[in-house]
Amino acid sequence: MAEMQASAGRSRPRLAWLEPALLAFLLLLGAGLRFYRLDASSLWSDEGNTWALMGRSFARIAQDAAADIHPPGYYWLLKLWTLAFGADVIGLRSFSALAGTLLLYGIYRIGVLLGGRRLGLLALLLAALNPFLVYYSQEARMYMALALAGTGLFWALLVLMAAPAGRGSPRAVALGYVAAGAIGLWLHYSFPVLLAAAGLAYLWHWWQGAPRRWQDLGRFVGLNAVVLALFLPWLPTALSRVRQWPKGGVPIGLGEGLQMLLETLLFGPLRQTPEPTWPWLVAAGLLPLLGLWALRRREQAVALGLWLAAPPALMFGLGLFSEAFLKFLLTMAPAWCLLAAAAAWLLPRRPGPGMALLAAGGLALAALTLPGYYRDPTARDNYAGVARYVAALGDPAQDLVLLDAPGQQEVWAYYDPGFPVLALPQQRPPDPEATLATLAEAVADRRQVFALFWATDEADPDGLVERWLDQQAFKGLESWQGNLRFVVYTLPNRLTCTALQPPAALEGGITLTGLCQPQVPQQVAAGDVALVGLRWQAEAPPAARYKVTVQLLDARSQVIAQHDSEPAGGSQPTDTWQPGTTYVDNHGLTIPPGTPPGVYRLIVAMYDPATGRRLAGPQGDHMALGEVHVQRAARPIPSDILPVQHRSDIVLGPVRLVGYGLHRKGFSHQPEAPIQPGDLVHFTFLWQAPSPLPADWPADLQFTLRLGEQVLTAPLAGGLYPTGQWQAGELVRGEFDLPYDGSRERPILTVAGDLYRLSPLPR
Repeated sequence: MAEMQASAGRSRPRLAWLEPALLAFLLLLGAGLRFYRLDASSLWSDEGNTWALMGRSFARIAQDAAADIHPPGYYWLLKLWTLAFGADVIGLRSFSALAGTLLLYGIYRIGVLLGGRRLGLLALLLAALNPFLVYYSQEARMYMALALAGTGLFWALLVLMAAPAGRGSPRAVALGYVAAGAIGLWLHYSFPVLLAAAGLAYLWHWWQGAPRRWQDLGRFVGLNAVVLALFLPWLPTALSRVRQWPKGGVPIGLGEGLQMLLETLLFGPLRQTPEPTWPWLVAAGLLPLLGLWALRRREQAVALGLWLAAPPALMFGLGLFSEAFLKFLLTMAPAWCLLAAAAAWLLPRRPGPGMALLAAGGLALAALTLPGYYRDPTARDNYAGVARYVAALGDPAQDLVLLDAPGQQEVWAYYDPGFPVLALPQQRPPDPEATLATLAEAVADRRQVFALFWATDEADPDGLVERWLDQQAFKGLESWQGNLRFVVYTLPNRLTCTALQPPAALEGGITLTGLCQPQVPQQVAAGDVALVGLRWQAEAPPAARYKVTVQLLDARSQVIAQHDSEPAGGSQPTDTWQPGTTYVDNHGLTIPPGTPPGVYRLIVAMYDPATGRRLAGPQGDHMALGEVHVQRAARPIPSDILPVQHRSDIVLGPVRLVGYGLHRKGFSHQPEAPIQPGDLVHFTFLWQAPSPLPADWPADLQFTLRLGEQVLTAPLAGGLYPTGQWQAGELVRGEFDLPYDGSRERPILTVAGDLYRLSPLPR
């Protein structure tokens, strides 16, 4: 390590003008990534709780925190911040963005202590680009402030360790240690593990010292005593809450836990990660070990090693290794960045190549992950998008919003478009009789229920609410919005049931005896739900658990909409059917937003999910149920809530490609199924017209799709709905098939001369 500092010293005259400029540039880069699009993703449940607390007094915040699993320090600091900058999304999250930027400077200062400015700058670059640190710098929770407090603590510790024996420590550094330690305790109950790691590191440093001066150890013990004294008013509450810490983890093996740890350090909660991921994970695991080896001759290596190891040790020890607790690893991320940067000095006389390689890796990781994060409306639970969807398609006089977890009420209050809200279950554990009675009464006069399911294993472990809705209502749109599952149910208030004459008999003695619809033919707007009530009977108990598929087909027999489930939402599987019993099986078929207006065929089939084989009947492998007349949506539908396999949001010619899907024909339920040469590939494109429409808006705009040697040129919506009929800002879907000849795996889409490469086919 002496060579590291020597090489840094030799380069200072040559780089003296460059290093301050690089420092400023990297800090600005890190700040830009943290403040960029702070409001791009929705507040989620925990952030909603943060927002709700900001409307309360400091005393009330402390009172509420006493019943929570967090101390009040973060909320007090944020309350002061929002008094100046507001309590909207940007005001709430900008405090974390500032903490994340200050953290970068702290990492740089520690890097300078360890090995000079070049090490500090490299560690700063890795931290500035790290998706894990960027993500939590844009969240209105205490974890980025906690990481900053931990970094301040270890910076002060390393300065204290570097002070000459017997001379005491600089007063500012001692105050910094006390301030960081006390603030950390008031921020989160996990912070003592960092204080313990710092204490062990200093004890090792003192033990290795020659001579050992008891006054130095006494001063350090005194500093920690002051830290504890500053926390004493809250200590009894803290001890009580820690004893009741929720056990959210599950037993986990060392290998699986290590993989989760490395994925978190690199990607955080980001869903779009580089493929393959294993080279990144190998690098993430090896780099800090190599950095420790490079620092092996310096006693600071022990401090960094303990800093790195303490948070995961706490999580393994308490069984907290689960998705909900992975954010605790933020406090070790600065140590990882520092040790990863130190790995460049394994070859002490030529650190340049290692520095360049690490810098390139950090840039590549950011380029591969962060653009998708900023564009992804489901990067966090998308309550904002759900609220926009409810406002666009719902009616507060007829519809109801259903929440299933207490933490949802605060965040929904932030986005609430003015609909009546019911939170069920109202207690834990749920009272089944009271819960179902309340639900039945609430929906008795309602048209639709917009259900937001989150943390159902805790809120409703027996699925009382969802099972009742599956049996009594028509399940339509179901979409994962982050960890939030959004489901639209339509109540059967205006259905007319007709007995089929004769009943449609399927093989195995299964018979469709009746059909219920609101009208014949159904008139449904794009984005709304077509209701299909089926009545089944069986001559004998079926031998297998079959699924029912209800599909909407266009004139080219393309599947426009589809709903597959076991009967009654899975609550009445066919292998439990008894002869002579009529089974009610309701299906809500969501007409995808953007479906062109027109007449579509409605069919139903029953199939074995293990093989995909449909049961044969008098009409072949399906039964015709009539027609559905699809109409244009009365109001614009927000695109960010729509389930899209690949979200692109790119302008091609005069239109915007919001997103697209591609899968093997007939495998919409399994879009990642491998596609082999000779298979048909089904493409779905979701277009959006500009608003306003330009004067030269084409009457029939076409696209060209190329897959290997296969080429398809067609109107954007397949010819049934030419662009001349589109309205300003309208969403329009197009469904197409193209054979795969095996020559190339990446389709190319061209519109008005603009070329766009789609994602490779799943192989």
